[in-house]
Amino acid sequence: MTDQQSPEQWRERVFAADEDLLARHAELVAVDNVIGLEATVARLQFELKKARERVKELQATVRTRDEEIAAIRTSRTWRVGRVMVRPFSRMRG
Repeated sequence: MTDQQSPEQWRERVFAADEDLLARHAELVAVDNVIGLEATVARLQFELKKARERVKELQATVRTRDEEIAAIRTSRTWRVGRVMVRPFSRMRG
């Protein structure tokens, strides 16, 4: 056997190596894309968790404020004030 290759054999060998290299590159790009997408999913899940926690906090604040408003409206001071202001509200229309 001789180590000499014809130009066509050499060209086929180079093209095969190029195809293998391009296939490996495409595989690595795909893996990189998957890793990037997984990181994005993890970040978005974290942000969603934080947003849900914030919604719960705000809902609790609203409940507390609603209770405070209800307590104010049932207080004697509020009722007396309404009785005193009622004639003026009729004047406005």
